[in-house]
This record gives sequence, C-alpha cells and structure tokens, in this order.
Amino acid sequence: MTLKFKALLFRIVLVFVMLISSLSVLFGCAQIKKGINAMSEDKKVTEIQIGETYIMSWSKSDATENDRSFSYVKLLDDKTFMYVSDGTQHSKWYYERDGDSKTITLRIGTYEKKGENFIQRTYVSYQVLSFSADIDVKKGASGEVSSFMSGKEKKLFEIAGGTAIERYGDYYRLNSANLKSETPSDPLRVSEVKLPDSAEAFLAQYNLVDPQAEKAKAKAEAERLYWRSDEGQDEMARAFGFDIPVSEDENGFKVFGF
Repeated sequence: MTLKFKALLFRIVLVFVMLISSLSVLFGCAQIKKGINAMSEDKKVTEIQIGETYIMSWSKSDATENDRSFSYVKLLDDKTFMYVSDGTQHSKWYYERDGDSKTITLRIGTYEKKGENFIQRTYVSYQVLSFSADIDVKKGASGEVSSFMSGKEKKLFEIAGGTAIERYGDYYRLNSANLKSETPSDPLRVSEVKLPDSAEAFLAQYNLVDPQAEKAKAKAEAERLYWRSDEGQDEMARAFGFDIPVSEDENGFKVFGF
C-alpha cells in the first residue's frame, strides 16, 4: 500500500467520522428542542388508568412541528377529570404574529364511562391562565387567571362543548363528547409531566392574580371610603331623612350611626 493511497484512505475515514458526528449533534438538538413533548410512536395508550397523566397532540392541525399544541388529561377519580391545554411552548414568531399572550387552559369536569369510552358530562371549572409572551413559563411564573364559570356551567358546556377519551381501534385518543370531531387527537401517550390532583394545586404552581377579583376588591374599597366621606354621609342622611350621629374611629375615619 503506497503512502499516497494511505493518505487518501485517511481522508475518506475522516470525512465519514465527521459526517456521523454532525448527524448525531443534529439529532440531539432536535430531541432537546422537542423536550418533554417528544413522544414515542410505539407507546400508544391501550388502557386508561385513574391517576395517570396522558399527553396528546394534533398532527392533522395546520401548525408546524415546532408549533404543535399539546394537551394533558387525567382522570382524578371515577367521576372527575382534569384537562389542560398548554399554549406556552410555541415559537416566538407564533406569538408575535397575532400579538397573543401565552396561555394555559385548565378544565375540571365530570365524566361517565360508556363501554370503553370516557364521556364528559359537565364542567366543574374552566379557567385560563395568561402569561407574557416574553417569558419562559415555568413553575412560579407570574400571570393572570380568569374564570369562565360564574354559575353558567350548562351554557358553557353548550358553547365550548365537551371532550371524550375515545377507544379507537387498539388505542385511545381525545375526541369531542359526541365522538364526531373532524380533528380528533393523535394517540394518547403516558406523559412525563404529571398533573396534580386538583385545580387548586395546579394554580398554586404559578404566581397568579385574578383581574376580576382585584377589580371587585378595588370597587368595594372605593365604596367603603365613599360612605365614610362627608359626601357619602350627607347622601345617606338625606336618604334616611334625619340626622345621623357622627363620630370618629381610631383611624380618624368618620363613623355615623346610633
């Protein structure tokens, strides 16, 4: 074997090794980018267990691979379930396009098992967590929470519809409550991320404020201060049609009453 041939062989081996290394790096980066949402094709869920957390996606959606939505579902007991839609993992471009914030939708509902399917019957709670699009949403992140219940559970079910964990062939998937959705989910997988056992425990993972509650609290405080003011006391005196004794409390506020 000549020296020239040895040098050529060495170059070929070197190029081959570099190619293999590059492919390994690219594959590793792709797996890191997918993170906890990467799902193995050979782990379709064939049995639903109470207390287990399942993850699903919708490959038939118009979203790109990196912007696909993921949701989680868990049967809390034999009557109640938790369903979480995570909209915080999209690309920066996704949020900039429409000026959207990052959101997590948390639903608690009741279900009934019919055959091998688990069909939602009512909503117990329906809340949306909103976060700035500029932050990485992790435990402890600051945001807002809004409730869409307020005693309108039946109407909400009519508007938002319900869901079902449907047995389809040899696996389970998420479908609409009537099992007629045109876009059912891909097969359910066992999730590495585990949902807690209650809505309260889920919300406690974040630093949240309720804008409606804060608004109501501010309104109540403003009314309290008004009725303690001279103007408020005069209005009440006119309403009752007689003079009301006025005194001051330990904080210097005027208090009226007999």
